[in-house]
Amino acid sequence: MKIEGIGLTDITNSVNRLQIQEDKTFEDTLKKAYSDGDKEKLKGVCKEYEGLLLQMMYKQMKRTIPESELLPASSGREIFQDMLDDELIDSATQRGIGISEVLYRQLSLNMDKTYVIDPGQDKKG
Repeated sequence: MKIEGIGLTDITNSVNRLQIQEDKTFEDTLKKAYSDGDKEKLKGVCKEYEGLLLQMMYKQMKRTIPESELLPASSGREIFQDMLDDELIDSATQRGIGISEVLYRQLSLNMDKTYVIDPGQDKKG
């Protein structure tokens, strides 16, 4: 009986599928928050967008650093490094860099223009 291990390509394909699913969920959540006029959801989605942007930026910056020969490359080291990167990104997202606030203000302003409440409507009811 031969037992096959989990290959790195299997893990990578799984992560890529998960990323596509998360992107679709993010897009759907943003559309729903905007169409419903829900500012709290909108604020959360803007924060999530900032996290995605930081994650992409961090991974691209990390690719520019040459690999060290001091520690041998292994799948365990790569998994640990990815987990560390995720924690660093989560920490940076919690602090924020201001993109989510600017995005929220702009979308919120557009939302206010879309959902204008007629002040005379309250007097009629």
